[in-house]
Amino acid sequence: MSRIKNVVPKEDYRLEVQLDNGSCVTLNLESRLHTVRFGMLSDKQFFKTATTDGICIRWGNKIEISVNEVFQLAQK
Repeated sequence: MSRIKNVVPKEDYRLEVQLDNGSCVTLNLESRLHTVRFGMLSDKQFFKTATTDGICIRWGNKIEISVNEVFQLAQK
C-alpha cells in the first residue's frame, strides 16, 4: 500500500497529495464542506493546517482522511 509523502493545501479547498510511489493526487473537498464531517474545513486557515503522518491526512486531532480514503475520494 502506498504511503502519503506530503500534502499541500491549495486554493479552492483542493489538496495535492504526493505519494511515496511518485504519484500525485488532487482532492477537491469543496463539495464536502457542508457535511458534518468536513464542515470545519470551510475555515480556510484551518484547511491550510493539513499535515500527514504517512498513513492519514490530519487537521489537528479533529479530522483525518486515511490513505485508502484518499483513493476513494479521488475516484468520485
